[in-house]
Amino acid sequence: MSAYDPIAEDEARKLMPGVDFADSALEALSGADACIVVTEWPEFAELDWSAVRGRMAGGLVVDGRNFADRGAVTEAGFIYEGIGR
Repeated sequence: MSAYDPIAEDEARKLMPGVDFADSALEALSGADACIVVTEWPEFAELDWSAVRGRMAGGLVVDGRNFADRGAVTEAGFIYEGIGR
């Protein structure tokens, strides 16, 4: 499992042993079956979902904050699941 957190990585490393932390969101998603967004950091609002789709093996985005642009995500070819909608 791979993760990326530009702000709280040090604390996340303590809470999630065994998780590989990447240097960028795109790196974390390389070969991934799914993308799970659980934060509202600005870096994630600016993701190029077409570039993300080109790196991922699977096509599922689970948005735990309803933060991502649903239209951009689905236009890139993903199945989008927003929690709480």
